[in-house]
Amino acid sequence: MRLWKSWIVTRKDLSVFKKNKYVLYSLIAMPIILGVVLPVIFIFALDAQTAAQTLTHNQLVAAANQIVGLSTMYFVLIPAILPSIIASYSFVGEKIEKSLEPLLATPTTDGELLFGKSFAAFIPCIAVTYIGAAISAPIMDYWSWIRLGVFVIPNTYWALIMGVIAPLSCIMSVEANIIVSSRVNDIRAAQQLGGLVVLPLIFVVIFASASAQVSILLALGISGALAVADVALFYLSKATFQREEILTKWK
Repeated sequence: MRLWKSWIVTRKDLSVFKKNKYVLYSLIAMPIILGVVLPVIFIFALDAQTAAQTLTHNQLVAAANQIVGLSTMYFVLIPAILPSIIASYSFVGEKIEKSLEPLLATPTTDGELLFGKSFAAFIPCIAVTYIGAAISAPIMDYWSWIRLGVFVIPNTYWALIMGVIAPLSCIMSVEANIIVSSRVNDIRAAQQLGGLVVLPLIFVVIFASASAQVSILLALGISGALAVADVALFYLSKATFQREEILTKWK
């Protein structure tokens, strides 16, 4: 695989995303909502719980760690949701821009083309995820230092989620949406079908936030499952990608 050819595809898609207001506003809104609004809500909820009942220092630290675990799991949803907006636009968007035929006629292999498309969707999705985390962490740490005298972030669970699960979930969602975009020739249908990828991860958020110890064990298992799914989806995308069919049937 010639990565420089994939990078040409990536750069071209990134320039298109910058001009798409719907995509651009989504990328801006996500880190603000989950980086600022979410931790503030959790902090107010924890303060309300503290005011309603007397908690010892250790109980308050345990409650804060549980809140951190829950808020961290939501950062798995950002890189899973955004590809349904960005990656689903990959090939359908080329049709709308009337650049599909020149793209498919370029001297690139299917693997190079799909990798370039996937990387173009991965970069902004994972970037805004880390921006949201970079905004959220100081807010939570400022509160925990003032109230508890400790920093609750980073911890092992937070590092595992942000360093492993979030990127793997992003790759899975990107690849799944790329497959959808290459098989469906309507942008709304592509986004709706691609959004179904998020549903299993919502259940992950619910169950993985049960307790810190269970969450870490579950997160390790999820990491392995996501890695296998990512590899399988990449080869599935190559196997199902048909240039000739797209050129002849997408009118």
